[in-house]
Amino acid sequence: MVMPTKVSQADENTHSTVKEMALNADNATVLTADVAPVVLGAGGKPLPPPYKSTGNEALDTLAFLHMLEQLKIQKRSGWIREGVKQAESISDHMCRMALMAMMLPNSSERPLDIPRCVMMALVHDLAEAYVGDITPVEGVPSHVKHRLEEQAMDTFLNEMLGGKGNKDARERFRSLWDEYEARETPESRLVKDLDRIELALQAVEYERSQDIQTLAPFFKGSIPNLEHPVTRQWAATLMEERRQLWTSRGRAHEELGDLEA
Repeated sequence: MVMPTKVSQADENTHSTVKEMALNADNATVLTADVAPVVLGAGGKPLPPPYKSTGNEALDTLAFLHMLEQLKIQKRSGWIREGVKQAESISDHMCRMALMAMMLPNSSERPLDIPRCVMMALVHDLAEAYVGDITPVEGVPSHVKHRLEEQAMDTFLNEMLGGKGNKDARERFRSLWDEYEARETPESRLVKDLDRIELALQAVEYERSQDIQTLAPFFKGSIPNLEHPVTRQWAATLMEERRQLWTSRGRAHEELGDLEA
């Protein structure tokens, strides 16, 4: 999630703790962090200990299903730090992305596996059920963030879904998540586009409903990086809608800045 670079003094100590925790985990073979980075900025919450298989496939599967609740209750950390009220959850974000993927046209010029895009959208932030929504504000290097999330996926797939009955699910989750992280296929790059445009959509909605005036960095980190013609078209319409919103409030120049062009 794109984050503003300015943080409060209260957050700086939190971010230092997160960064130290993540850097220490870089060379670890298992997840051993005591606190989830995403929730430190929103009040702090202990992580559960790394899950180990019980040897009972039904219980391990149920543990995975319970872990998914974290996607429903954890709020996207960028919004929390900007003071958004009733901020969306991680699963809120992924659900709209999946529905957006279903809306995409297919063509011989740009063939896409739309069902795979839908599934990838629902899986791409799965690791955040354990490690949380780590943002650039935490100062965690991208390779360390990836290592933490990869370890979380290994726990999900090997310890929770490691039974014979979950072989298909395990392979499906692994294939989709790895493909998204690699960004080498048209489907993975398209889903990354959806990740960006969904963020921008949500930012405009918070600007409209809560009159929040600090979200420009969210647009600067998402809109210019869109690749697919359809997502770029959506973004152009969205930014015009945003321009009209701030014009109607008499603050277009202040809020749009260099995004106006």
